[in-house]
Amino acid sequence: MSVITNYRKLSNAINKVCLTICVALLGAMVVVTFVQIICRVFFTALSWSEELARYFLIWASLLGAGCVYKSGSNIAVLFLQGLLPGKLKSFAKILVHILCGFFFALAIYHGFRYMGLMGTQKSAALHIPMRYMYLAVPLGCSIMEIHALDAILGEIFAKGEEKQ
Repeated sequence: MSVITNYRKLSNAINKVCLTICVALLGAMVVVTFVQIICRVFFTALSWSEELARYFLIWASLLGAGCVYKSGSNIAVLFLQGLLPGKLKSFAKILVHILCGFFFALAIYHGFRYMGLMGTQKSAALHIPMRYMYLAVPLGCSIMEIHALDAILGEIFAKGEEKQ
C-alpha cells in the first residue's frame, strides 16, 4: 500500500509544479501581450511577442489539462454513471480512466514522433527550435497518464467511504 501512497504523493507533487508553471506562463503571457499593445500603440510593434504569447498559451494549456484531469474538473457526462450501483459505478470509472490512459499513450507516442519529424525547424520570429514547442504534447500527455494511473489506483484501493 505504501507504493500506492508514494505514487499518489508523486502525482500530487507533479500537479502542484504544473499549477505553478501554468500560473507563471499565463502571467508571462499577459505581460508580453500588454507590452505588445503598448509598443504597437506608442512605438513599433514587436515582431516576437505574438509568437511567444502563443507558445506560452500552448504550454499552459497542455500542462493545465493535466491539472484539470487530476482534479476531475473536466467536462463529463455523469448521468449514466449516476444510475449505476456502487461496484458497477467504480468499474465504469476505472474503464474511463483506462480508455483515457490509452489515448494519452497514443498522444505521447505520436507527439514524440512528430517532435522528431518537425523538431529541427526553428520558429519564425524567435528562432527557437520547434522541438521545444512540440515537446508540450508528449510531456502534457505524460502528466495526464500519471494522473490517470493515480485515479485508477485510487479507485481500486480506496476505502468504501472515500469512493462516494
